[in-house]
This record gives sequence, C-alpha cells and structure tokens, in this order.
Amino acid sequence: GSHTTSYYCNNHPTMEITAEEVANDLEQPTTMRDGAGQSAEEDPSKSAKSSDFLSIDQIYQSSKQSARENHWRNNPYATGLVEPSWKDEIGRGTESVENGANGPNRRCCADAAEPEMDPTCGCLVVSGYVCGLLNAGRVGNMAILKESHVMVDEIVQDEEVEDGAVRTRKVSKRQIDLVVGPYWPMMMFVTYPLILVISFWTAAMAVFVPNYNIFVVIFWSAMTFGLCFSLFSVAFRDPGILPKYKDIPFSEDGNQARSSWRWNDLAQSYAPRGSSYDPDCAVIVEEFDHTCPWTGTAIGKKNMLAFQCFIGFLFSCLIMDIVLLASASII
Repeated sequence: GSHTTSYYCNNHPTMEITAEEVANDLEQPTTMRDGAGQSAEEDPSKSAKSSDFLSIDQIYQSSKQSARENHWRNNPYATGLVEPSWKDEIGRGTESVENGANGPNRRCCADAAEPEMDPTCGCLVVSGYVCGLLNAGRVGNMAILKESHVMVDEIVQDEEVEDGAVRTRKVSKRQIDLVVGPYWPMMMFVTYPLILVISFWTAAMAVFVPNYNIFVVIFWSAMTFGLCFSLFSVAFRDPGILPKYKDIPFSEDGNQARSSWRWNDLAQSYAPRGSSYDPDCAVIVEEFDHTCPWTGTAIGKKNMLAFQCFIGFLFSCLIMDIVLLASASII
C-alpha cells in the first residue's frame, strides 16, 4: 500500500502527501527530527522511516518538474523539455536541471570555460527578464512576439467515403508571425550595431560628401536597406517550427507515409524526413540547416531564402564600402 507522510509548518495546518508519488524524482530524503529533537538517522529504529519524510523544497521541486514535463508533452509544437514560461527561466540559472533535453545537465552558466556548458544559457537568462516583462510567448528556446490563428483544411481520419474521396474539415490552428531565436541579444546588440556603425562611417566619409554622385547615394542606400531588411526577415521569421505530431499524419491522398516519418524522443513527436531537432532552439525545424548566432536563430525551410539574401547583401555591401572608403582616401 502507499505510505502517507505528514510535515508541519509554523502557523499552517498539517499537510499530507504520498511519498511514492514523488520519491522517484528525489535523490535523498531530508532528515526529520522527532519531538525530542533527535534525528531519525541517529535513531536506528527510525532510520527505515526517514525516506518517507519529504521537505517542502523537495515537494516544490517535484511539482515543478511535473509541471515542466506536462507542458513538454502537451505543447502544440515539437519542442524539447524547457521551462513553461520565460519567468520560470530566471530561476533556472541558480538551480540544477534534472533533465537537460535543451542543454547540458548542469547549472546554467557554471564553469563557463568547460565545453559541456550550455551555449544558450546566458542569452536565455536575458530572455527570461526581457521576454518576461513583455509577456512574450515561448516555443522551445524561442520567443514568440506575434501569433495569430488561421483556418486550415484537416483530413478527417477514420471516416469512410463512398466515392473514395478524402474528406476534410476546417480547423483553427496557431500561426507564428514574429519569433526570435535564443541568440537574439547577439543579433540586436552585436550584428545590427556592426552594420549600422560601418554604414554610418561609410556614409560620412565616402557617400554623403561634397560633390557626391546621386547614383552612388541611391545605390548604396538601397543596398544598405536591403541588408538590414534581410537580416530582419531572417531573425524574426519562423524558421520552420514543426507542430507536434503524436501520430503520423495523413497525406493529401489519405494515406500515411510511414517511411518518411520518424519518432523524436527529445520533442515527443513524429518528424518528417529532412527535419532535425535543434538543441539551441529546442525545437524541431523543417529542413534544418544550422543555427546562426549572428542572426540569433535557426536556419530552416521558411527563412533559408531570406538568409541567402542576407549573405548576398552582406558581402556586396562589404565590398562596396571598402571600395568607397578606399576611393575617398585616395581623393
């Protein structure tokens, strides 16, 4: 049978909890003392009962871990095991994480020189404070800035139709409009400032000078604007976050393509061929390529074209700025 234990708090009534419900999540029981002030460990007759006593902190940590796992399994997106909200992320920097699905199993930012350190931990702490104040949503380690609902066609499963056609129905689904990756502080405070500083320097030294060429000004302005806009399109666009599929979905012809789908334990979801779990963003991304800290996010199916445009504009603007500055120094 189950054991019911009791613990006491000052000015609070007795509370009861079943030890078996949380014992699996605990490493060591807390030593309790009897009315005479003698610990259970000191009394051999009570040592067998010491494992039944749980501290308030242990009960809190166990319930917090259960809430984290429930959020992970019931999330509408294929995400890893992360904190449910950004405000919860603030406390993660000072406590060890039991399950490191979104990073190493260690204290956040501890032993910064070690290769096992979670590279996102510093940025996630910043996100915890900033996104918590903004009440931004969370999917994995990414912050949702804007989200909407759209009506889509969904294939009706387990329903036979006489003519063999596939039946569909209209359902409302969430759509991410604006989202930033875990490295958004680097994008905002490193990448954009570098672009703007170099651009303003070039403008002051070689573009907007006496007797400037209007065609050079227009072309340089258009290229610089394209560079900034393409970076925005990469950094704030959904890279292809996969919804959670607890079962293999049906294709348009009503069949399940089992050969092209596989189960992912980290996200508790089926994923199509070509998609991968990104440990930095803690989500499954369709046609995942890599995670770019300079843009702050993952590069996948939905932002790959914008990323290629960003790289093209970046090298073009860099070459153009070098040529303009060199020409201005000669003149």
